[in-house]
Amino acid sequence: MKILTTMVLMAAVLQPVAALGETEWMGGARQWSVGFASEQPAYCRLLWNSELGKTMEFRQSATETFWLVTKTTWDIPAATKTEVTLTDRNATKVVAAEFFDKNTLRLWPVGSKGSGGLKKLIKNSFAGTPDVQLTFAGDEGDWTLPLSRVDQLYPTFAQCLKRLEAGEKTKQDSASSKPF
Repeated sequence: MKILTTMVLMAAVLQPVAALGETEWMGGARQWSVGFASEQPAYCRLLWNSELGKTMEFRQSATETFWLVTKTTWDIPAATKTEVTLTDRNATKVVAAEFFDKNTLRLWPVGSKGSGGLKKLIKNSFAGTPDVQLTFAGDEGDWTLPLSRVDQLYPTFAQCLKRLEAGEKTKQDSASSKPF
């Protein structure tokens, strides 16, 4: 019986690193992480975690880019639509936001004004973009997204995007691919 229990516990602990639908974390620094999500469609994740229940995440797939803002204590009603004000040292911009799940807003949803600039925002964040302040409608206090800390993760994010472009094709070892 001890052997069976041990085998069950080991099977539970030794799960594959990136099973279908999970994120394979590729690197991280200063509250930022880069990961490859193997869901369909696959996407790259650039995640900031405040470690205080707040996260902001950029997701980039081959066809779509998301900006998600999450707080574990939020209980957002379905179909909620609102606006968030983004402020950096050069400009202030009001952007659309909508329900993504009960704890998450999606900023700049598809079809909203300026949503095409989201990829540019991600790209520029690796070039030393200043931090961005988010001001929410309602009683949520302002948040600061520390984009100034993400620059060192550019090589990791670029590697993730290359993997995405390649269609996440796993190269199989065979006599023809590795003859020696």
